[in-house]
Amino acid sequence: MEKEENFLQELLEMEDLAGKKAKIYSRLLMDADKAQKMEALSLRHESRREKIEALLYGKALSAKKKKGGE
Repeated sequence: MEKEENFLQELLEMEDLAGKKAKIYSRLLMDADKAQKMEALSLRHESRREKIEALLYGKALSAKKKKGGE
């Protein structure tokens, strides 16, 4: 079980970093079409990160985060 948790934690960190990089890159691009594609990529990384969080920590945490961390 610990091995799976470690793997999911590393995957979560990679998705988070990839999403942040894609978002920053989308804002730096001059080509509007490419910028939109990078923004969409950033959103896909965020979606995958949320799904990994749900697997790792349970659905309750993800629901809390969406409500603003209450």
